[in-house]
Amino acid sequence: MMIDSREEVKWFAGEMEKTLRENDHKGGWNTCSQWHLIGRLREETIELEEVLHRARFDKTRLTEIIKEATDVANFAMMIADNALKELGD
Repeated sequence: MMIDSREEVKWFAGEMEKTLRENDHKGGWNTCSQWHLIGRLREETIELEEVLHRARFDKTRLTEIIKEATDVANFAMMIADNALKELGD
């Protein structure tokens, strides 16, 4: 079911898609275990936390926050997508 999304959600979804397309050469996530994906999610969360700390002192790092938040969201989406596919089996 599609719902009308907020502008912020549409923008962020676009950022997620852009990052996914940049990484298409790596293959899909449907062959990755959920444990591998949660490990990557943890790594990306740590990277996001680190850049948040750096950005407190250097506002030029704000675009890095967007990039790392996008990476976190993409790995969470991959986990959810794989779970959804398992539900359909």
